Amino acid sequence: MEEYELGIIGAGPTGLFSTFCAGLREIKSITLEGLETTGGQILKFYPVKKVLDVEGIPEIKGVDLANSLLKQAQLFGNKITLNSKVTDIKKDPSGKFILEVNGGDRYLVKAILMCTGIGSLVPAKLDVDGELKYEGVGVHYTVNQTEPFVDKTVAVIGGGDSGFDWANQIVGVAKKIYIVEYLPVLKALERSISDLMSTGKGETILNTAVKEVIGDGKKVTGIKIMNRKDDSIRVLPVDTLIVAIGHKAETNSFKSTTFEVLMNKLKVNEDYQTSVPGIYAAGDLSIFGKKPKVGLLAVGGAEAYEAINNIKKYLNPEASVFGEHSTNIKL
Repeated sequence: MEEYELGIIGAGPTGLFSTFCAGLREIKSITLEGLETTGGQILKFYPVKKVLDVEGIPEIKGVDLANSLLKQAQLFGNKITLNSKVTDIKKDPSGKFILEVNGGDRYLVKAILMCTGIGSLVPAKLDVDGELKYEGVGVHYTVNQTEPFVDKTVAVIGGGDSGFDWANQIVGVAKKIYIVEYLPVLKALERSISDLMSTGKGETILNTAVKEVIGDGKKVTGIKIMNRKDDSIRVLPVDTLIVAIGHKAETNSFKSTTFEVLMNKLKVNEDYQTSVPGIYAAGDLSIFGKKPKVGLLAVGGAEAYEAINNIKKYLNPEASVFGEHSTNIKL
């Protein structure tokens, strides 16, 4: 069994930055990712979306940000393995942890940093007739590229941030975009709404439920929608649709280790340590106190840095909890 000082679970933005920070503090770590790629939600759901809220970077595509995070994480040579889902965490008689990966014992570590976000995400579906039939040939749950929407009339189902983000990604190539929202109000940021509406291609349909996806057997031709005020039904002619009504999370659970949970997150102390000594958590997965946190990359990055410094102290009580500035390091 391979042995490391630290096992980092998750290679999304927080996990990758944690890998970099571990290298800064000269901690021998292994980062385990259950998916076939690093980058987490950014690469899986928002590869072509423009990310605007990263410090010092005015604008960057999701895929480029994910690639930069990986390059940074690899700077000190710490190991990152893909297709490696952690299925259990066991305590070794020596006090170390055994990380079970894909059902088998694989790694022995002295400490663990969990950076798995809110768990594995699965797009929420409409659960209406025709949806599964046209999935992948007209029904989409994310926007990985703009080509499928060129010169198309598109229905985006969901008036939240994700729906408008994707609408704004394709507005330059689409012919027309309908935002179909179940509630009587839109939930997205005001700027996202105004950006779409200023193009003249966007139209909102509020207080409306999708009842069926209609097609000719090969492609989508429309959706059957119901006005929730008067229950009137009509067919909205569209060429394709994007379902943006959220995601269902498969939370982290391990049969051999139980954590204290608060608001469906792992409760941590001021050092980002969970209720299990030696196991830490950072990013969207963790919560300190009772105040909900903002799920921004900058927040996850700051927590990763703080957690790694505290882990260094845990691994070596004589070490300083304050890391050296990277500007002082010669590479």
